Amino acid sequence: MNEKSFKLTTCPNKMKIIYFKKIIFLFLTFLFLMNEIYAQSPDGKFIVSDGFKSILPYGFESSNSFFEEVSVDGQPFAKALRINTINQKSQSSDYGVIIPVTSPITKGDVLWLSFKARCIKSLRESGEALVEVRLDQLVNGKYQWPSYLERGFSVGSDWVEVKIPFQITTLLFHSAENTNTISPKDMQLVLRIDKYPQIIEISPIKLINCGQNVAINDLPRTVVKYDGDAPDASWRKLANERIEKFRKGDLIIKVIGKNGSNIPNASVKVRMIRNEFNWGTATNSSLLLGDNQSDRIYRDTLKRYFNQVVIENELKWKYWSKSGGNFDKTLKSVEWLNKNNIAARGHVMVWPSWKHSPKGLDSLKNENVALRKAIISEIQTVAKPFIGKLSEWDVINEPTMHHEIIDILGKNEMVKWFKEARKALPETKLFLNDFTMFHQQENNRESLNGDYFYNTAKYLIDNGAPLDVIGEQAHIGGTPPGIPFILSRLDKFATLKRPIQISEFDIYSNDDEFKARYMRDFMTALFSHPSAVGFVQWGFWEGSHWLPIGALWNKDWTIRENGKVYTELVSKTWCTHFEGKTSTNGVCKLRGFTGDYEIIVSNNGKITMQKCTLTNNGEKIVVIL
Repeated sequence: MNEKSFKLTTCPNKMKIIYFKKIIFLFLTFLFLMNEIYAQSPDGKFIVSDGFKSILPYGFESSNSFFEEVSVDGQPFAKALRINTINQKSQSSDYGVIIPVTSPITKGDVLWLSFKARCIKSLRESGEALVEVRLDQLVNGKYQWPSYLERGFSVGSDWVEVKIPFQITTLLFHSAENTNTISPKDMQLVLRIDKYPQIIEISPIKLINCGQNVAINDLPRTVVKYDGDAPDASWRKLANERIEKFRKGDLIIKVIGKNGSNIPNASVKVRMIRNEFNWGTATNSSLLLGDNQSDRIYRDTLKRYFNQVVIENELKWKYWSKSGGNFDKTLKSVEWLNKNNIAARGHVMVWPSWKHSPKGLDSLKNENVALRKAIISEIQTVAKPFIGKLSEWDVINEPTMHHEIIDILGKNEMVKWFKEARKALPETKLFLNDFTMFHQQENNRESLNGDYFYNTAKYLIDNGAPLDVIGEQAHIGGTPPGIPFILSRLDKFATLKRPIQISEFDIYSNDDEFKARYMRDFMTALFSHPSAVGFVQWGFWEGSHWLPIGALWNKDWTIRENGKVYTELVSKTWCTHFEGKTSTNGVCKLRGFTGDYEIIVSNNGKITMQKCTLTNNGEKIVVIL
């Protein structure tokens, strides 16, 4: 067969093969798309109305001016509900929308909630919009705690899909007509809007009853992703290398007899009693001085896992001014902390807005001389009782957001506040405390831009303010900054040549798996950075936490997943305990994390204890037995 005839006879077969390949490809693509659609919306009955017509606003001063339907591009829905609370004047702290439920639910049913949302603008510290979603139970039309579902979430500028599977397990106040069924009139779906001014857009909401023949773990759920969360992310290896380099030192223990001879084979026990790094939390006098069982558990937990404490509210400017200088309980609490080797820090001397300043101070807004004098007097008043008792003080809090007083008196007045604090507290480390270090710079107004915080700190340093440490609050939402970005911002602030401390950390999310992952990664990145000196959380127990979902322990003291991460890192991974023997020349060597140590040496019935401080430069001690 010649070449020409070969081509003529084989061409149709090749075309058939290509055709069948296309058919197979399209079929597989169809199956893939069907699987994707199925994964997005599981089988079941839709039990809330589609669209926005049935949504009922509540708690708003005038709801019409805060809600509008807007067109959306690039999403599977054409319209979204925009909720704008920037100019909300209502004094109510509870407002949002109600979505009526249209069908009954039976005990044991598995439900699946899904919607998308994005933040257009937010004045919250994290720069994100926060919403709480609940499926409430009603008794005679009124809310009755607890809800069947209660989940907080936060969103940034990109659309985020929220997918929550949950099961109806208990019916505490169910309908009288059927003890296993909840009537639609006895429940409602609620989106509660965050009290901070914000603009948020929300897609139509799906609430599907999947029945009782589906495993809840098989349903799609939202998995929070962030830059650097991959197990093999390149930052991890570098971070561990920095931890080894900056957070450890070589400890050499030489044991000799009273005659100066080396003692071989002596037993050496080394126990860290305080890490050099600050592992802190916010607390209050009621818990530190109380005598019930929870108070005692609280103090035992505090002593075990924390070495620094900030008094949460008692020393805030307007509260201590209101107390009239009565610091008895706070002083007793600080004494207890000092006695238990827990450093105490003060928060806060000047919070430069009328909202957070003592009552009546705003009457001086047109009298600059009197206003200056009043603030200096307040700094002197609060400092005096705590001289030598508090290791740190937040001199100025949140000037990025709260700067009304600075606008009146001028930026240089901040320098004067720092100098007055130094004069009153010469041995105390003085902080500038703010919350935008990890904010993105794009699409962000100047005062919520991370560089605004940086420039404020730089101005203070350049103008001679005795600023010792930069405090970043790090309130984290459900769409958190990536770890490489965290490290890059720490690098930038480190150019100011001041230590950096995380001062109010928490994560606003009900997603335990995400909180545990992000806690580990954030702490690892921070601990690895040579400029970082501490990690302070704004509470750790659900029973005393401004954001209960951010706590490490539940109210009944069972530990959460993020709590397990925290305790493992601070008490095991980054804590040194060692047992060994001296060599033939009487020497025992180890590499440990920097901090204060207790060393117990024993040999032939003789025992002695000695303390030392291990630094990054290493330490050599001689123990005479």
